[in-house]
Amino acid sequence: MEKLNINKEIKKIEKELKNTIKSENPILEEASLHLLSSGGKRVRPSFVVLSSEYGLHPRNEETYKIAVSLELIHMATLVHDDVIDRSDKRRGRYTISKKWDQETAILTGNYLLALALNHISSIQDKRIHMILSNAIIDVCRGELFQFQDQFNTKQTITNYLRRINRKTALLIQLATELGALSADADLKTANKLKRIGHYIGMSFQIVDDVLDFTSTEKQLGKPVGSDLMNGHLTLPVLLERRKNPQFKALVDSLGPESPKEDFEYCVRYIRSSESIEQSKSISKHYLNKALDLLGELETSPASTWFKKLIKRMESRNT
Repeated sequence: MEKLNINKEIKKIEKELKNTIKSENPILEEASLHLLSSGGKRVRPSFVVLSSEYGLHPRNEETYKIAVSLELIHMATLVHDDVIDRSDKRRGRYTISKKWDQETAILTGNYLLALALNHISSIQDKRIHMILSNAIIDVCRGELFQFQDQFNTKQTITNYLRRINRKTALLIQLATELGALSADADLKTANKLKRIGHYIGMSFQIVDDVLDFTSTEKQLGKPVGSDLMNGHLTLPVLLERRKNPQFKALVDSLGPESPKEDFEYCVRYIRSSESIEQSKSISKHYLNKALDLLGELETSPASTWFKKLIKRMESRNT
């Protein structure tokens, strides 16, 4: 088998994604391509391919089907997220609901999800279908919890961690677990890779939540502080709120109709607070747990690439 090069693998998957989203309906195809061509790190397909290296039959046809399928599911969740949050921008471009309308966006999200399930329909391993279908239910629950928690001042850090586990970590955990199972890895190895994916996914979302305060609109592709403005209380806010009664009172008073200046003040406050470094530290803790588990696996061509991707994620944190 050709030597593993994750950049080459991603190009291969990118090509397959473009082929898969083709449709007889020009609007569905155009809207799907609009999202696909807006970029993305292709984190989930990368981890599917890397995890397959720990099995007996790495990078087989089923591995690539799972890689494409998980990215399509991820894309579907982004489209639906943008509808719920009424977002105008994603990755610096208009969202599907802004460029077309909400109805087109909802149908495009449904279409991408249906494509994802159809793409893996030929896989014989029932475990993969059971794990994936249960996970999609959990992702939907995570989306619902996020919606219900908008401007909810009674939520705790535990609520937040459970929410990001379902919303983000779960799909990365699926990537590492299903990637291993697709290549006939033993159950002990697949379980370790599942946990590695979970830790990476938790870290990934915490860093995203930190960057929502510390980055720029150009880098984010959306306004700074979007999460807070949409009523999503993320880790930096929850940490600061827990230790600062004055800030807690201000955040708890925020609502959908609050003046923009109040949100902007909170964003500036968090940006300069110790809660940013505290959040980064928690994110790094998750990555270190992933690295420790990775060290317990047999050395494989994927080990170096795994460490590279983890380091790349860590560098987003600085």
